[in-house]
Amino acid sequence: MALVERLQELGLTKREAEVYLTILAKKGATVKDLLDYLDIHQPQLYNIIQSLIRKGFIRASAGRPRIYTATDIGSLIEVQKIKLDILKTTLEEELKKISLTSEEEAPYISLVRGLEGVVSGILEVINSAQVEIRAEMPYSIFQEIKPYLLGALQRGVNLYLLVYPRMGPIEEFEQYRDQLKIKTSELGNFLLVISDLSSAIYSKRRFFSVHRAPISSTEIYGYIIHEKDLLLRLLNIHNNLWVKAKEVLCWKPRPEIYPKLFIEFSMVLDELEALLRLGYLPIVSVEGRDIKEGNYITLNGAVKSVNRYGIVSNFVLENESGIFTIGGFDAELEDVEAQLVTIQKVER
Repeated sequence: MALVERLQELGLTKREAEVYLTILAKKGATVKDLLDYLDIHQPQLYNIIQSLIRKGFIRASAGRPRIYTATDIGSLIEVQKIKLDILKTTLEEELKKISLTSEEEAPYISLVRGLEGVVSGILEVINSAQVEIRAEMPYSIFQEIKPYLLGALQRGVNLYLLVYPRMGPIEEFEQYRDQLKIKTSELGNFLLVISDLSSAIYSKRRFFSVHRAPISSTEIYGYIIHEKDLLLRLLNIHNNLWVKAKEVLCWKPRPEIYPKLFIEFSMVLDELEALLRLGYLPIVSVEGRDIKEGNYITLNGAVKSVNRYGIVSNFVLENESGIFTIGGFDAELEDVEAQLVTIQKVER
C-alpha cells in the first residue's frame, strides 16, 4: 500500500499503480497474466493499460500476445523532474512579469494545508532570502529541507537556526561556519521560518511532536505571514528559547568575518555586545528611518555601547556629526529605526 500511495503521488490512480507494480514484479506480463493475478474486469484493465502507456509507465511488445513491461521508475522520476524544472522556469518568468507591473503587496496572512503545503511554504520562504534566515524547526523537517538551507548559504545568506528535540550530523554545514549559528533544544515552541523579516511560515509544534501520537500529514496546516509586527512577536517567543539553547555550530566574532549584514535587530545587538566584550570597536553603517523627521537616512560611525533594559533595546552610534541611538522595528525612543545594519569592520 505504501508503494501504491507513492505512485499515486506521481499521477497514477490506485488501480493504475496496482497494475504497474504487478507488471514490474513479474518482469513483464500479458493481459491474461494480469487478469489471473488481479481482481479486475477485462475492459477496465484495457483502459488502465492504455493510460499507463500514455503516461510512460509501461511499454508493449510488438508480437502477440502483447507483453507489457514496466519502465524504470528512476527514469520516470527524472523525466518528471525535467518537466517540473521547465515548468518552474516558465512560471517564474511569467510571474516576474506580473509582479513588476503590480502594486506593492500589502501585509497578509494565508493558510496552507497538508505537510506538502507546509514544506512547500518553507522552501518558498528560504528561496526568497537575500540577507538572513531565522528559523526554529523539528529535526524531521530540518532533514527534509537541508539541501535548501545549504543552497541559501551558498548564496551568501546568513542562517540562524534552532532545531529540536535533537540535532544529528551537520558536517556539510561546517564550510559555512562564518555564516551561521545553529543551536538545539529538547523542546521547541513551534515551526517558524522567517526570511529577511518580510515573509515567514508558521506551524504548530504539536504536528511534529515525537512525544505524542502522530498526526496524518493531511491534517497538518500552517500560515504564510507577511506582517512584520506579527513576525516580531513570534521572534520574541523564539528569542527567549534561543538564548537558553545549546550551541551546536556558531561563528566566532573576529575581524576577518566582516563586513556582515543584519536585518533582525536582536541578532545585531547580540553581535555588537559580543564584540564590545572582546574589546573591539565595531564600525557600522545603518540604513533606516529618522524617527522625528520620518525620512530615510544612512548613518556611519562607531558603536559605543549596547543598551537593554525592560522592553527597550538599542545601541549608541557616534560619528563626526554627533551621537545617535539606534533602535529596531517600531522604535519610538531612539533617533533612528534601523532597517539594515552592516558591521563594516572592527578596530581595537
